[in-house]
Amino acid sequence: MSIEALNTKALNIAALVHPRILATSITLPLEILRAAAQASPGRSVAQVKLTLIARHSGQLRLADGLQLWADEDDGMQIPDVLIVPAIWRNPRWVMHHEQWQFDVIDRCIRGGSWVCCVGSGSFLAAETGALDGAEATTHWHWFDDFEHRFPKVTLRRNQLITQSGRLFCVGSVNSIADLMVYLSGLLFSRATALAIENQFSPEIRRRFSPHALNQTHAAHSDEPVMDVQILLRQNLQSPPDLSSLANIVGMTARTLSRRFKQAVGMTTGEYLNNLRVEEARSLLHHSNLSVAEVGWSVGYNNPSAFSRQFRRQVGVTPRQYRTAVRGKTFSPIGG
Repeated sequence: MSIEALNTKALNIAALVHPRILATSITLPLEILRAAAQASPGRSVAQVKLTLIARHSGQLRLADGLQLWADEDDGMQIPDVLIVPAIWRNPRWVMHHEQWQFDVIDRCIRGGSWVCCVGSGSFLAAETGALDGAEATTHWHWFDDFEHRFPKVTLRRNQLITQSGRLFCVGSVNSIADLMVYLSGLLFSRATALAIENQFSPEIRRRFSPHALNQTHAAHSDEPVMDVQILLRQNLQSPPDLSSLANIVGMTARTLSRRFKQAVGMTTGEYLNNLRVEEARSLLHHSNLSVAEVGWSVGYNNPSAFSRQFRRQVGVTPRQYRTAVRGKTFSPIGG
């Protein structure tokens, strides 16, 4: 669903519930998407609605004692976003006793919902066959069980988030915020996603993109372009210009420019700026370099230019970002 589809309507979110869900895997995504709707320029979405779907209508008591009101699935309207929450303890119990969920997940996938499986909730999507031939992740404790049960699914043990079309798998509740920031950008705008990232979690490691985490490029198979990406990453301070890069990989500058944009989705200059800002975020968080020194370290000789570029991509100045990510301090117990 695009921003045009959202215009002047409600964003409908549905979540599958049963006694063994982790409630935070529903409440956190809801709060982030509500905030995104409120922060969206022009308030294109009037409201965000949540429907909890259970096997039977009525009060549902969770394993931790919380009680929720849920509606029975009776051919519900296909939601914009379906959340398949994390499962407390062994997912096989839920797969055996709550099989009604398979049909709901299948209908939502075929109906065009954005489907977000949290933690071991990915077992439920995999059981429908929707992940056959695709990549997925799950909670680390259940990696071996998942791989054994679903041999047609490519399990990515080193990824916190995977995407297959409109179906996402998130390794844990801790990573759901990263995905919701990304989804806010798809449903609303990049500006909204930046605002939500800064509001909820300015210390997010790397914003999720629909490829392996911590990689500032889309997955592709163009080896010369990959070589150029590596050269840029290794030479942030003094990168070769486009002509020099083209000579290195044996093509014209015009051809390289076209192939790079086609493979990566951005120009070499945009890619370089993204690399520099990513490295700057890490240095601001983990080093004691001054802001100007951080800018120089990643290739910006002009502090003002560094600050402008950083703010354009992150939404706050380098100094504000450092304050935010270092704002949580703890003292030893009894100290």
